[in-house]
Amino acid sequence: VDDLEKFDSTRFLSRLLGMGDIQSLLEKAEELAKAKGKKNLEKSARNIMSGKFTLKDMYEQMEMVSGMGSLSKIAEMLPGGLGQKMKGADMQQTQERLKKFRSLMDSMTEKEMEEPHLIKSSRMNRIARGAGLEPRDVKELLKYYNTSKKMMKGLSNKKAQRRLMQQLKFS
Repeated sequence: VDDLEKFDSTRFLSRLLGMGDIQSLLEKAEELAKAKGKKNLEKSARNIMSGKFTLKDMYEQMEMVSGMGSLSKIAEMLPGGLGQKMKGADMQQTQERLKKFRSLMDSMTEKEMEEPHLIKSSRMNRIARGAGLEPRDVKELLKYYNTSKKMMKGLSNKKAQRRLMQQLKFS
């Protein structure tokens, strides 16, 4: 039922041609923000834009994305034909990976979510046991987090923000 949406020929053609549908994506995000409460999402967005990105912020983002529908549906709305480039198996694998990451983060303390640098060997073992996974999965999560953090730091740069907005407008 969540996959049903009002038909709009312009948006449909845009998706069909691989140019995405940012407007629908933004509308879905706005609906979800209203449903979940804007305060946490606003705080998360401020942290991202200021360059202070935590595991808690990443968790909020993952929750938001999972609430917007299937990953393949979201990818179809992105410009550049990402939805058509990723195969079904890749989408499924990514979805499983994100589910595993959320499970690991559910096993963390508030302090670990706010300060991931505290997570060393003994904490990794406890987190992995709590999630029913292996310590290597925690390492994979932390590697993904650090990569995401570097990317978010790049977005905190005003010039990068303007460049991103221009790309979204003209895609």
